[in-house]
Amino acid sequence: MNDKKPNILCIGVLDTKGDEIKFLARECQKLGANAKIMELSLGGEVGWADISLSEVLAEDGIHKEDVFKASRTEAIEIVGKAGAKKMAKLYEEGQVDGVIAWSGSVGTTVSTMTMRALPIGVPKIMLSTCAASDVSSWLGSKDIYISNPISEKGVNRVTRKIVANATAAIVAMAKVGEISEKEAKPLAAVTAYGTTTPAVMRLSKYMEEKRGFDTITIHQVGTGATMEDLIRSRMITAVYDITIGELSNNYYGSIYGIDPDWEGERLTAASDMGIPQIVCPGGLAQCAYGPLKTMPGKIMEEYKQGKRVSYQNSREPYIHNSAVTIIAPTLEETELFATEIIEKLNRTTGPTALVLPLRGWSAYDQSVEQATVERGWAKEKGDGPVWIPDPDNPKWSKRATTMWNIFKQKIDKDNPNLDLIVCNNHILDIVFTDFLNRIMGDMLDGRWTKGSYRDMENIVE
Repeated sequence: MNDKKPNILCIGVLDTKGDEIKFLARECQKLGANAKIMELSLGGEVGWADISLSEVLAEDGIHKEDVFKASRTEAIEIVGKAGAKKMAKLYEEGQVDGVIAWSGSVGTTVSTMTMRALPIGVPKIMLSTCAASDVSSWLGSKDIYISNPISEKGVNRVTRKIVANATAAIVAMAKVGEISEKEAKPLAAVTAYGTTTPAVMRLSKYMEEKRGFDTITIHQVGTGATMEDLIRSRMITAVYDITIGELSNNYYGSIYGIDPDWEGERLTAASDMGIPQIVCPGGLAQCAYGPLKTMPGKIMEEYKQGKRVSYQNSREPYIHNSAVTIIAPTLEETELFATEIIEKLNRTTGPTALVLPLRGWSAYDQSVEQATVERGWAKEKGDGPVWIPDPDNPKWSKRATTMWNIFKQKIDKDNPNLDLIVCNNHILDIVFTDFLNRIMGDMLDGRWTKGSYRDMENIVE
């Protein structure tokens, strides 16, 4: 804890929730904070806010009358974007140590748009009566604490205690301060699914024990957007992007994808920032969709018609658990994923190894000959539920050879920072993960060059 008097912004739609936001500010001040009120109203300006709606809108050169005449959807977009710019500016000026808001659905939308402008680690609390619903669109890629104030309006014997608890939390969090640089090691990201975990653990162990890094495991359920954000904030300095399942999750509209309105487009930040990165198509032989009952009828029909590979020819998707059903991509869809990958990586400005394992990309994407309990799929169950062998070489995945063909056609051969390496391995093979560690070590030591390693036995091309 530091002794600084924290600056807390209390934000909201003041023309309908003015008394509630004033109460937030008073409670923060009682706890020793400098509390200011910022207005995000959509229907009228109250005239008493510390930071008025007009001042917020001035960030985008917009007049308040334009907001009041707009549809509610348009008004949210206008005020949210201007609020985000104002929030970012105030933070850069050292005027924000934490932010708190209280609202219903519209106010939650505009308030969280504004909060998301703050870096990860800056305290953010959203008191929302919609807290029990799907809050993913409001969270985005950021660390917002969302809690239920029970009532959308009214300071009374119920809400007074709940809201006071929240203000105590935001003031206390704002006093935590920054992590000491002496305590912080360089950070490497490793992207993961449960079905690529053995590889993730071996890569993390190498970075922690051999290279003196901390590691952060990025689960492919939408948090890849957060990783992209952290890279651009220079908090991550090396990336094993070996599980890029969010590309397929996005394609099918899964709840475990990345909302297009969020910041953090996958496979862009490491290339733009020029940091070492290794990319593999782990987890891309599957999509993590929601519960089976939410599966689109078109997909179910494709299973019945045999257009998608199914576990033991059941003609149904494989159920990972009650919240996740697996969609097996077709070869045509795999071509789309391959195109997206290579077109993005062609723009890389830093050392980038695109490493393609031909024998499968996850525990679910392996033949019965490779399967073991330790690799996440028991041999007694037969082939993994999404496995498609290549007819010309049944030990290789047909998706992998399909992707290889696209990469060869579309890779920018003139980019000295990008190397395509094709391996006669499965992504869970120890020899494969050790190879990835060798590449990363060479990148960190400045020894990596495009075209290296071709003398190794497991390298096909």
